[in-house]
Amino acid sequence: MGKLILVIIIYVLLYLSIKAYYKINNFRTPFSSWGMWKDDVKLKEKFIVSFIINIPLFIVLLYYLFW
Repeated sequence: MGKLILVIIIYVLLYLSIKAYYKINNFRTPFSSWGMWKDDVKLKEKFIVSFIINIPLFIVLLYYLFW
């Protein structure tokens, strides 16, 4: 249960850090107010941001697969 909470916290921190990156660099944010993709976001940008957000999932899956 503790590992699940850790993964959820990491997901929240990644989401907030992506939003902060876009705000600091004065780019338009790719997320709407509810966390969904905006209409003007390109597919390439969706793939990159989605991959970054799913890195904790890959780490947890590899952890349980090999240990």
